[in-house]
Amino acid sequence: MKAITNNGKKQRRTKTIHGKRIDAEREEKIMIGELAKQPSKFTNQMKLHDFFQYWLDNFANEHLAPKTVFEYTKLFKRIDAALGHKALDKIEPRYLLLFYANLKEAPRLDGRPGGLGENSVRKHHVFLHLLLEKAKRWGFIYINPADNVDSPTFHYRNNKKILNLSELNRFMCLLDGEPLKHRLWVLLEISLGLRKGEMFGLQWKHVNYKEKAITISQSAQYLPQKGVFIKSTKNKSSNRIVSMPDVLIQCLNSYEEEQKKIAVSLSNKWEGRDISNWQDNYIFTTWNGHLAHPDSINSWLSKFVKKHDLPHISPHSFRHMAATYLINAGVGLATVAGKLGHSNSTTTQVVYVTY
Repeated sequence: MKAITNNGKKQRRTKTIHGKRIDAEREEKIMIGELAKQPSKFTNQMKLHDFFQYWLDNFANEHLAPKTVFEYTKLFKRIDAALGHKALDKIEPRYLLLFYANLKEAPRLDGRPGGLGENSVRKHHVFLHLLLEKAKRWGFIYINPADNVDSPTFHYRNNKKILNLSELNRFMCLLDGEPLKHRLWVLLEISLGLRKGEMFGLQWKHVNYKEKAITISQSAQYLPQKGVFIKSTKNKSSNRIVSMPDVLIQCLNSYEEEQKKIAVSLSNKWEGRDISNWQDNYIFTTWNGHLAHPDSINSWLSKFVKKHDLPHISPHSFRHMAATYLINAGVGLATVAGKLGHSNSTTTQVVYVTY
């Protein structure tokens, strides 16, 4: 076995076992346990706080999506406050159990009422396990203390509001009085089940009027330190080609013509692609052709439902509605999963239930 000492050099521990392979494996586990209990002669005294930065610099920033790094960094704030001062080899399961217990009583960082939910506590455990597992693989510790702690209980609950047919009919009637862009937002999400980022990542080249299909291959995202940018979709299964209903095709066609007229009228103030390279323009842009902020739909939708005294819904509610309506109509789970970009129908079945 190899260990990293305080001076950064590797040391090897060996022991000869006379017997079967199973005897050697049993002895190895005993040896690991003994070494883990020893003082820092054969371990590295790096603090968890410093290892997080080491992990960012040597792995996360290069191999993980920016949004993922951003979310992990937010999670580490509470981890750092509770455990960041501890040396990696001094973190024991009992400290993790105490941390999770305290999390359940902790106030929310966003200032909203209530404490942390089951899912939030579980996310902290999952990330902490991931971080310590990397420390183990890199030789900073012999064992991952999170291996010996059960994952905090979490029961998935789909709390997204699903409009019933009466509410949906009223919503769609009121939508007729909205700008074409807002109607298109809703049609894309509710008829195709797109994620918000997928919708704002669309370019006109992704629309195939002849085949009545649209290609999903990228996503728009926003981070405070980076602004709005384009990234790959959530996973490989998210890359898909989805058929479009006629009402959506008509709305897209009308909106494209509207956008072209705006681009021409703005002349040199239009900073997107010109008409000769029109297909490379994003479908949803700022007034002068830049990629639009994905949260712009949130702002509009919040005002729209409040103005018309409609049930509160989020943009992601439309995705849930798309799945629920399809399932209730008798469409197979595998077909619905493919439309939504799920890797398998299990996710579809667990997350989207019949109304």
